[in-house]
Amino acid sequence: MVLDESTRNLFREGGLRPPPLFFMSETPNIITSVPKYSDGEVDREFMKEILNGFEIERRTEEQRTMQARKEANDLRGKTHPTLGKPVATMPAREFFRLTKKYGHETVHSKEFLQYYNKKFPELSPNKI
Repeated sequence: MVLDESTRNLFREGGLRPPPLFFMSETPNIITSVPKYSDGEVDREFMKEILNGFEIERRTEEQRTMQARKEANDLRGKTHPTLGKPVATMPAREFFRLTKKYGHETVHSKEFLQYYNKKFPELSPNKI
């Protein structure tokens, strides 16, 4: 807010006071009781949230896969100085789901990686 000289003088002389802060001018609105919902209402909203979450997951899955394809394309024919050749890329959610379901050793096994290379060649930048 830009004040002209006469308004600034009024503030200095005590003729005008700045407006009070909103929390000082209003009485506090403290919530003393929360709305009550029936179990049926809570269950319906919970199921709606789950179904919406699945729908969002399905819609964003293609974007995650496209990103993994792009990464695989960029890594094709390259070798990392410490880690070696990248042999598979996958969306992070899929990796964590597979690891949780089958275990770390299984997902990193040579047999699984060969299967993954055959099943998803567009996500496999280099062969094993």
